[in-house]
Amino acid sequence: MTIPNLPKDLVEEVLSFVPATYLKRLSSTCKPWNRLIHNDKRFVRKHFDNAAKEFLVFMLRKNFRICRISFNLHGTDPSAKVKGELTLPDPYFKNSADQFKIDKVFHCDGLLLCTSKLERRMVVWNPLTGETKWIQIREERGTFVLGYSQDKNKSCNKSYKIIGFYRSGDEVWEYDLNSDSWRVLDGIRAKWYLGGSCRCVSLKGNAYMLALGITDMGLRLSLLKYDFSTEKYVRVTLPVPSQARSFNNANRLSVVRGEKLALLYRPPDKRSKTEVWVTNKIDDTTEGAVSWTKVLALDLSREPHISFKTNFLVDEEKKVFMCCVRLREDGDENKSKYKVYIVREDNKVKEIDSGVNATNGSWPTILSLYVPSLVQIQQAGGKRERSD
Repeated sequence: MTIPNLPKDLVEEVLSFVPATYLKRLSSTCKPWNRLIHNDKRFVRKHFDNAAKEFLVFMLRKNFRICRISFNLHGTDPSAKVKGELTLPDPYFKNSADQFKIDKVFHCDGLLLCTSKLERRMVVWNPLTGETKWIQIREERGTFVLGYSQDKNKSCNKSYKIIGFYRSGDEVWEYDLNSDSWRVLDGIRAKWYLGGSCRCVSLKGNAYMLALGITDMGLRLSLLKYDFSTEKYVRVTLPVPSQARSFNNANRLSVVRGEKLALLYRPPDKRSKTEVWVTNKIDDTTEGAVSWTKVLALDLSREPHISFKTNFLVDEEKKVFMCCVRLREDGDENKSKYKVYIVREDNKVKEIDSGVNATNGSWPTILSLYVPSLVQIQQAGGKRERSD
């Protein structure tokens, strides 16, 4: 019996377990499979739930482009290799070689939200399918985060949205991809100083961010969650250790395998000491009750050029920390090279050439683990757009 002669339900069930990058290649096998993979929202949701997750690492390079990094963390000598760049043609230019200059990236469900400090527009992009949605920005200097609201009784029904806010938290505005419209959310001011976009990540459809405010213990950092379904801020817990009173002590969040959050912490007056703390698994039942565990304690006294402000990744199981760093040649600020650093719990450092030597552009940074998916981007009027 050949595959096309199998019952339709059985074919769909089998395909729903195929990893996304492989399934994309199968879409050209026949027209029914192509329609199923690209146009059936119910199947896309089923595939997202069933298929083994592929965790990819992207890096935003100094030339405003995104490239992929392939890591091998097995054995005693971890390694990494920089792959080719992803292409995102800018439709506002006739020349297809003109790329959108990406300054910041957030991702959720396999969708990338890319913004540029040079433009008053942004794009939601699925690199796997090539779909894009270009959006005019209401306020160019805000922070923008992608997430979704969801009917808990309908797991396949997700409504993707973007929130924008200032560091002061004075105003929050929301863009709905379904209605293609912006609106101001009244009465939900966070009452916290939210810091920069680098202190905010997306996890399971919600936005998590470090925020500074007054607590019963005085001025402290807290972990806030913005829930896209309820349109409310929730104070989750006080990040540990409790000495973290400012962004100088705890400056960055990262996502661990799509299930947990990681916090980069530097004890007061110990600039060479860096600790990585990881939460328990976060789901709907952990609201307000997140616990933290220290998984790495690094002594970077011999590597002062590792910036505490860089984004990072951590492999909790293999006890490995990864980030992008800048190396100055002979102390010359204008002669800098950018490396990917891999640091193990024994504090041994492995340098990987990032392939970036440019002096202009965005600071190169590793993005949180990206999980490719077939999630479709809702367009105004039901239309779908694809990049090259």
